[in-house]
Amino acid sequence: MIMKTFKRDKIFHGWWMVGSGFLLMMYTTGVGFFGFSAFFNPISDAIAGGSRAAIAGAVSIQRAESGVLGPIIGFLVDKVNPKLILIVGFIICGIGFIALSFVQNIYQFYAAFFVLSLGLGAGSFLVVSTAVSNWFVKKRGRALGFLFLGPSFAGILVASIVWGIDSIGWRQTLFIIGLGMWFYCIPVSLVMKTRPEDHNLLPDGDDLISLEGDDPENENTNNFTNVRQIIKSLAYWKYVIILGLQQLGFSALVIFQIPALQTFGLSASTAGWIVLAWGLGGIPGRLGAGFLADTIDKRLVLGGSFILQIIGAGFFLTTTSFWGGLLYGATHGAGWGATTPARLALQGEYWGRQVFGRLMGLQMGITAIGGIIAPIFVGWMYDKTGDYHLPLFIVLCPLVISVAMITSLKKPQILE
Repeated sequence: MIMKTFKRDKIFHGWWMVGSGFLLMMYTTGVGFFGFSAFFNPISDAIAGGSRAAIAGAVSIQRAESGVLGPIIGFLVDKVNPKLILIVGFIICGIGFIALSFVQNIYQFYAAFFVLSLGLGAGSFLVVSTAVSNWFVKKRGRALGFLFLGPSFAGILVASIVWGIDSIGWRQTLFIIGLGMWFYCIPVSLVMKTRPEDHNLLPDGDDLISLEGDDPENENTNNFTNVRQIIKSLAYWKYVIILGLQQLGFSALVIFQIPALQTFGLSASTAGWIVLAWGLGGIPGRLGAGFLADTIDKRLVLGGSFILQIIGAGFFLTTTSFWGGLLYGATHGAGWGATTPARLALQGEYWGRQVFGRLMGLQMGITAIGGIIAPIFVGWMYDKTGDYHLPLFIVLCPLVISVAMITSLKKPQILE
């Protein structure tokens, strides 16, 4: 093996990517995921005759689109510079948001939302998290913890969106969000790069480079290179099912947070503040899970995050006041925040870096099934009963199964 030393920058470039990803995740999650809850009622009243199921159907289309595109984007991000994928995604996403601000009927809404979803699929979670994960091994958990502080601070954008809708209207707010995709997200994404080995660096900022291209994984980390071998293993499918059951309830809850809280007796502005508290509640969860995932069994960290979400869901379904909402935000927010760094660190330990993007894309395609079904089901049930409690309870219950399953997940072995 031929090795040489080099003079590295004071700050490892992977940490610059973490900072960039933080800013990107804060914006895209805030306006394209959590923030859409604030648009739900005004858009429904304006173009869908008040039907919640009709608007929820568009969200399900987004999940379906992500499910189809996930494996494709996952393959590309393992092969192509992530910066290029992000730029294309943000261009398309900006067009989608601006088009959404002009819609006059449900058909135009679906068409615009399709474009928006296409852009978000290429410009957010999968690409950013894969790019950052490829730059870290020993410190992957804490890097992901800092990266996913972005969605926690996205609650600030949700509160701003609620204010914008009240002050200038939902159409104007959507138009401004679309411009932000071009003039904010594209410049911020330029720092993203391919794997550190492509730039004469090693993961975590180590001081040596192998010219033979060895992959310096942590001694506790597997490094699979064959996706077919992985998808034949029981461990991988248990992992996917665990995430799918968790996603079932979360995908509906995040869309219906503000509408549901309004039916529980809270005002739209109060509901917006609760969502902000929920987002900020994710900060200790993300940081704590990131550091814990680097030191203890990642399954315990992930299982603990699920338990916090179950407790928080109980507070949500029983709240009738701002203070009850804060309890929901603190507990569910911390559990939701802890989930992402814990599960991605677990994926990195079990299957390595070489196929990280492809595995993420594949599991996004599979877990999207729950994300497609749950919002339509909850919206349909609300249209029939005028109440969110029962449908949200039904889709949140499978999370209990995820807790039981994660304790029995075994680390796969690479077959020679």
